[in-house]
Amino acid sequence: MGEEIAEGGEAKVYDHGATLIKSIGLDYFIQPIFALDRIALHNTYFPETHLIVLGFGRDSRGAFRIIAEQPYIEGVPVDDAEISDYMQRMGFKLRNARNWTYATPDIYLSDMHDENVIRSSKTQTIFVIDCDIRINTPELRQGGSRMLTTNVEFL
Repeated sequence: MGEEIAEGGEAKVYDHGATLIKSIGLDYFIQPIFALDRIALHNTYFPETHLIVLGFGRDSRGAFRIIAEQPYIEGVPVDDAEISDYMQRMGFKLRNARNWTYATPDIYLSDMHDENVIRSSKTQTIFVIDCDIRINTPELRQGGSRMLTTNVEFL
């Protein structure tokens, strides 16, 4: 997968040339589908740093892992004020500065700190490379209006 260059709460990150390989664990997710939902939401809101699921595996302890690839962006950290401005331009409201949480009635977004948001060295464009993004349900207590259900209605 390449040389390991970072490790966060849920993923190990490997240098793979023009891309990064992420080995994503399920520690923060009740079921694998929630991790895949997060990837789909990330790709919808931040297509410039899209994640491609390459496959699934297990680590040396036998824990399930999602293996994904993401473009490598060379850049510098963005400060909290710039991140806040960027998020407000996207329609998000700051909900909790201590854990960098933003939300709309539909989407919950946190972990938006300077290690997960960078400015491209080449174009000065801001990129979100990692965040906690979910459907904003009332249970998150961040002004969410969406309800998740497994009920399907056939017409």
